[in-house]
Amino acid sequence: MEIKIKKLDNRATMPQAMHPGDAGFDVSSLDDVLLPAGQRTVLKTGVAIAIPEGYWGNVRDRSGLAVKHGLHTLAGVVDSNYRGELVVAMINLSDEDYQIKAGDRIAQLIIEKHESPVFAETKELDQTVRGAGREGSSGY
Repeated sequence: MEIKIKKLDNRATMPQAMHPGDAGFDVSSLDDVLLPAGQRTVLKTGVAIAIPEGYWGNVRDRSGLAVKHGLHTLAGVVDSNYRGELVVAMINLSDEDYQIKAGDRIAQLIIEKHESPVFAETKELDQTVRGAGREGSSGY
C-alpha cells in the first residue's frame, strides 16, 4: 500500500517505522512546545496524508512517553477523506512539565482497515451470555 504524504513545512519529518514490521509509524512535532503538568495541547506535525479509502489512521501513544513521562494522545482518528495537517492532541498526566522539542517523536500512526456499517434500528437485540453486564461483569 502506498500512502501519499505532503510536507506542509520544510522542517517536517516524515512518519517512519523504526523497525521492519512495526505497525506504528512515528510522527514528530514540528515545533518546540512546553506541555505543563495536567494540561493538554494540539501539536503540529507539518505533514498532510492521503489515507486510501477503506482505511483510517489511528494516532496512538508512544509507549516510552506514556510510561516514563505520562504523555498520552487524545482523539486519534484520521479519516481517509481528511486532507488537512496531521495534528496530535496530547495530555500530560504527570506532575511535571514536559518540554517537547521540534523533531521529537510524539505519537504513532497506525493504518487500519475500515468498514462502513449500516445501522438498522430494532426493538430487540439478540441475547448473549454477558447480556448487559458492564464494568467488572467478568470478575476481578
